[in-house]
Amino acid sequence: MASCQMEILYMDPTTYTAVSDHEMRQAILGELFKSYRKGNRITKQDLADALDIKYQQLVYQLSNHLQDFWKVVGERKVRGTRMEYIAPSNPHGIYICLGKDRRIYMVDPLADIYGPLDEVGLRCDKCSVEEAEHCMASLVEKKIVPRDLSISERETLSSNKRSGLRPLDRGVIEALKGVAFGDRCVLVIPCERCSFMNRHNIVMID
Repeated sequence: MASCQMEILYMDPTTYTAVSDHEMRQAILGELFKSYRKGNRITKQDLADALDIKYQQLVYQLSNHLQDFWKVVGERKVRGTRMEYIAPSNPHGIYICLGKDRRIYMVDPLADIYGPLDEVGLRCDKCSVEEAEHCMASLVEKKIVPRDLSISERETLSSNKRSGLRPLDRGVIEALKGVAFGDRCVLVIPCERCSFMNRHNIVMID
């Protein structure tokens, strides 16, 4: 069974602001990430059609506001026109940034989560306690996250109304710790236990 991989990346606050309250940009990201993770090759025209928006609208948003989230992965010519296949720049990406008073802001396109962590939560929140504990144990065993949180880390989570009992809680903390070093936090858990992936019937692609 393939593993479920989630990579927590730090994003610029300007990037967050461009996406956080813009429904069309959120819809574009959601469709792009879900199509890719379900194994579908998609062109810009395919994406525009799926969202029922004009091609020019899509290209404008991709080029001017969403450039950090996608990349070209191929092309083909159709009747003399070049069609580009696109994909998420990081299909496993969950993006965070840090604001005043250690408030954490989230962009998780695959889960349609956009906003302050204390308001929107994490994709792991819909998992059962048993599922969360299993994933946490796997992360600790693989030494992806430490067994215990420091006082400061607990305070950061508490200020964001989080208990630290979900895998992504710990991933967010590890990602913040790595910002100064340019490190990313990659969480790898047994996919057969990931209720989020199973619930959305998402195929794992590496």
